[in-house]
Amino acid sequence: MKSIKILIKTSMLFSIVALASCSDYLQVSPSNQLQASTFYNTPKQAEQGLYGIYADLRYVANDEFLYMSECRSDNAWVNPATDGLREYSEIGTFRAGYDITTLNGAWSEWYKVILDANTAIQTIPAIAFTDQTLKNQFLGEAYFLRGWAYFELVRLFGNVPIIDKVTTASEAAAIPQSSGVDILNKIILPDMRQAESLLPLAANMKTSAAASATSYGRADKMAAKAMLGRVYMTMAGFPYNVTTATDSAEVKLKGVLDFSTANSNKYWAPDSTAWKKQWISENNNLYSIFAIQYRSGGTGNTAIFDFSPALPTSYTTIRIFGNQIYVEKSLMYEFAKTQAVTGKPDSRGYNNSILTGYAAETNWPVYSNTIVPMTEPSGTDSLVYNSTMFYKYFNSLRKRTALGYTANIETALKDYNDWPVNLPILRLEDMQLLYAEILLNKYSNVSGALGYVNKIRQRAGCDQYATTLTVAQAMAAVKKERRIELMGEGVRWFDMIRYGEWKSGTLAKFKRYNYYKVDAANVKDGRYLYPIPQSQMLVVPGLYIQNTGY
Repeated sequence: MKSIKILIKTSMLFSIVALASCSDYLQVSPSNQLQASTFYNTPKQAEQGLYGIYADLRYVANDEFLYMSECRSDNAWVNPATDGLREYSEIGTFRAGYDITTLNGAWSEWYKVILDANTAIQTIPAIAFTDQTLKNQFLGEAYFLRGWAYFELVRLFGNVPIIDKVTTASEAAAIPQSSGVDILNKIILPDMRQAESLLPLAANMKTSAAASATSYGRADKMAAKAMLGRVYMTMAGFPYNVTTATDSAEVKLKGVLDFSTANSNKYWAPDSTAWKKQWISENNNLYSIFAIQYRSGGTGNTAIFDFSPALPTSYTTIRIFGNQIYVEKSLMYEFAKTQAVTGKPDSRGYNNSILTGYAAETNWPVYSNTIVPMTEPSGTDSLVYNSTMFYKYFNSLRKRTALGYTANIETALKDYNDWPVNLPILRLEDMQLLYAEILLNKYSNVSGALGYVNKIRQRAGCDQYATTLTVAQAMAAVKKERRIELMGEGVRWFDMIRYGEWKSGTLAKFKRYNYYKVDAANVKDGRYLYPIPQSQMLVVPGLYIQNTGY
């Protein structure tokens, strides 16, 4: 059975939708782009169109998941004293206005997904398929991608326009914003439910070219179920506070967990070595429920260049930008190189897999002097702080060698933006810890909740939590575990929002860095959302209302 990895292929970088461009969703497409009426006529063409939608995801790893989530959250510290003009620093210190390019990039990237998905949803039903299940699958993928794109737009910007069909540029420009609640109920939930209903399990995914194939990187039924669980948990928290959403989340999350258990613990890395190896490019899809796919040759992950500090040639021969994105100091002890740091509990040896990947790696900078006095990162030690944010993704020469991978993947890279490293969007650990929250909030089930937390910690080689903890203490443990396990995956900022802790958590982080004299006045009410980008506010002046706090 041939494995087909859905990637951002150069041949698919043309626009599939008739009236969308890569830079601004209101621009009319170039005349040489294929039109929907002439492109979607056969199952094969429909599948090529789907590939194009997946291709639209290439740059969201940088704009949303690195800059707009990790850098905004209390996972990361950015130095306004030295990096004040870089956009990730403006975002991380809450100084970013509506005119920065990152915001427009995220807006345009997600609307590109939506408009291309609209074309698929509108045209596939009219195509003659000999296999109805294949037709349903293609439609399910399009619904998943559109629903997910709207979910991210709502989490980032709140009130955005609903464009749910192929439109002309002038028609799109006249569509006002809808509320986040309306978008959740009218687009996101219906699309995800449709996707869950139409999509098969991954083992039964098909392609237009074969009777059956395993397609890595394509959304399947479990991806839709897991995403619904995330959506419902978002609705249950701030700012929506829909109490009944917890019940719906419970059903979906339990469905994912039960499926994993019934299928030989699918999606679960059984030990710390397996966990580390899943971040090696050859194993990109080993344990993800759903991930954005990347491949070198011009379609690689651009975020790797920006995640990391400048590195010596013993790590990579590829140029790295050297952004000063540090792991926040309250997490120092979670990422210690060895299991024991005297007097400091829970120094997480397994997060060597984030930091270095394994204890066997030699010549790693000594940083005990940085840890003990908790001074600001500087010199070689800054490599340690930076690396915890990016290193679990990074296929360094050292890391690959120590884990038994001898192939030099760098020779295939077209440039420094071409790393063949996936970005996980949905992982089992995420679902386990969300379900643990429900066990605590709904049932006060400390033992059940900590069972999931301790399973993750045991694999990491960390001490277990006692089941004698109170519900509040157990919830703190769940939140801490989510912060560490999912670090660098674009989860933390949105967790802070739904917990209602985005403002207090940010101010506490700023207070820990008095040395830099960050202006806490930047953290205004309403700034859990980003401003509507300037480019969109100016399309039809007065049509959109800017978000509170900007």
